[in-house]
Amino acid sequence: MSIVLITHYLKRISSLLSPVILSLLVGGLLILAAGQNPLSTYARLFKAGFSCEVGPGRCALVTALQFATPLILSGLSATVALRGGFFSIGQSGQMLFGAAAASWLGANVSLPSFIHPIVALIGAAFLGGLWGLVPALLKSFIGVNEIIATLLLNPIAAVLVSLTWLPGIHASARLSPLIPSTKLSAGIFIALTAALLIYLFLWHSTRGMEIRANANAPRFALYGGMPLIKPMLLAMVLSGALAGLAGGIEVLGVHYQFISSFSAVNDFDGLIIAFAGHLHPAGVVLLAFLLGGLRTGSIVGLQIQSGIPRELGGALIAFILIFVATNNHSEINEQDTANMYLR
Repeated sequence: MSIVLITHYLKRISSLLSPVILSLLVGGLLILAAGQNPLSTYARLFKAGFSCEVGPGRCALVTALQFATPLILSGLSATVALRGGFFSIGQSGQMLFGAAAASWLGANVSLPSFIHPIVALIGAAFLGGLWGLVPALLKSFIGVNEIIATLLLNPIAAVLVSLTWLPGIHASARLSPLIPSTKLSAGIFIALTAALLIYLFLWHSTRGMEIRANANAPRFALYGGMPLIKPMLLAMVLSGALAGLAGGIEVLGVHYQFISSFSAVNDFDGLIIAFAGHLHPAGVVLLAFLLGGLRTGSIVGLQIQSGIPRELGGALIAFILIFVATNNHSEINEQDTANMYLR
């Protein structure tokens, strides 16, 4: 491995971790203002979020992985959309449609237990992909701004799914826990597999190259004879399918019934993770796991053990996004894309 390549990867790792370190430093000032020791408070925070000392069946690390599962998929959803040149904040609406599809198929279809969850998850991805296609069509053929479209489609999705009666799902449709007395299911492996497939698709396939070139170098893509609209539509279908899959896993593996709000995912978590992960699947997985542990640790380590409001955990996440935003540079510019395509 050449020195240039090693330096490149070290720079990538540094740029990925530096926002986290800076956010911890700023959060330490808030902890000091609350009259607590930052070092001991952070020790309790990370122990409560990532340790396994509590005992079998109550391992905080397992809970962090459970929370990370939908976060990985929503982060991948935002990553694919952004890589396709589409600023989508519609992950929550797409998750709702995915959860509704999984709930309906899990409650109204009778299938063997080894196939029922698969069918329900396929339905979740399909309906989430269809809902993701809507703002892409609005932008492509009517000129509607994608930020406005995806933002307004979220409450519309909530209204539409509320019109359907969705009872609890059959036992045959449930994703069984990997560890007894926990909610960690095979969904974590689905999310990790999705991250690998998204990486291979975006960086090692012709369609993925068209999606990234269309976003980063539209003029080059136009002169190169690439289609302009189809890659964006494909990116948004794939983005919606990933978010829908996240909603389906929450229903089948955690709640066993339809829910309109997801405890592990907030409206903009997908964007936060995508940006903080530098729009790369590996970064998304890392930041989703960190965020999942922070969610757990904020409740136990901050609020219960330290007497500090758990909102500080949310503040740390906000600081991560702020510091990422200050690092305003494009990972792949137009010339890099052209050289990579012609290579």
